[in-house]
Amino acid sequence: MITPQTSRGIQLTLALALSAHITTLASGQATNDACGAASPLAGYGVTAYSTVGATTDGLAGPACLFFSVSQVYNDIWYCWTAAESGIVSIDLCGSTFDTKLAVYADCTPCADPSTIIACSDDSCGNGSKVIFVAAAGHSYTVRVGAYSTSGTGTGNITVASGALADITNPANGHRYLAFAGTSWTASEAFAVSIGAHMVTIDDQAENDWIQANFGLLLGVDRRIWIGFNDAVTEGQFVWASGAAVNFTNWNSGEPNNGGTGEDFAEFLGSNGKWNDLNDAGAGLAHLVIVELEPSAPACAPDFDGDGFVAGSDLAVILSNWGGSGSGDLDGDNLVGGADLTTMLSAWGACP
Repeated sequence: MITPQTSRGIQLTLALALSAHITTLASGQATNDACGAASPLAGYGVTAYSTVGATTDGLAGPACLFFSVSQVYNDIWYCWTAAESGIVSIDLCGSTFDTKLAVYADCTPCADPSTIIACSDDSCGNGSKVIFVAAAGHSYTVRVGAYSTSGTGTGNITVASGALADITNPANGHRYLAFAGTSWTASEAFAVSIGAHMVTIDDQAENDWIQANFGLLLGVDRRIWIGFNDAVTEGQFVWASGAAVNFTNWNSGEPNNGGTGEDFAEFLGSNGKWNDLNDAGAGLAHLVIVELEPSAPACAPDFDGDGFVAGSDLAVILSNWGGSGSGDLDGDNLVGGADLTTMLSAWGACP
């Protein structure tokens, strides 16, 4: 039974809440100003933001030291969840003030500055841009702020693929990510870091598809590292992925192991043929293609498998809060705020 006293109490509570909300709007302070109240973001896209009225509550970190300043002032916070593995670009280009941008390895509230994996000051004029490697389903803190103590303003956060190309082959459903590489071993290590390997070429059709889509990428005749190598046993080439060797397409006279240690295969964009080179690529610029196999549509927060992220799934997280196991979406062995943020960002029907 609601008594007159209870009714007045409810009215007073609502009035105070509404007053606080109006005060926040009037001051222009962002709702995600506090480092413990990050707003959820997911996948690729463009999001408008404002730091007007924001305060500084994050700690300075050495990774953000630019022009003698390591702090990110007047910061607002986001928790971004990767929909797929790959190279990610986040930028604040075109913002109305001198920005600063940091990305942290997880979505722990008020993240430790030692976990910063990318930071930027001036990358596009006074705007900031970072590029980093993201894992599907993992969440990262994104901190948006200013270089100076007085800097605030508005702009857009643009989250996009950082690869030079990201193309799906309709013949096998695999994604092929292209990026500028260095040595063969460093390029393969990068591929492994996102749960894949450098490309494996199974037949002439796939070879032709790679040449057509990457051989002259962005108008440049490309030399491309592929996953073929005989680093373990000279003359016995194998795929880094462990796949069976069913096809080769060597250039005339190759592989010849010319020079010293030509244990690694490159794909020549001009003719689609292969050549062996040393790990450094003979000092020549190389494109790298990482091949990712198809995976089921991501709807990890749908714990009960009913096709919807809803109240029953929320109950799983709340019942396991502070523990590990079911509900741990970011793989940190702790069911907490980052997992809740991931779940809420996926609320509704699964894709």
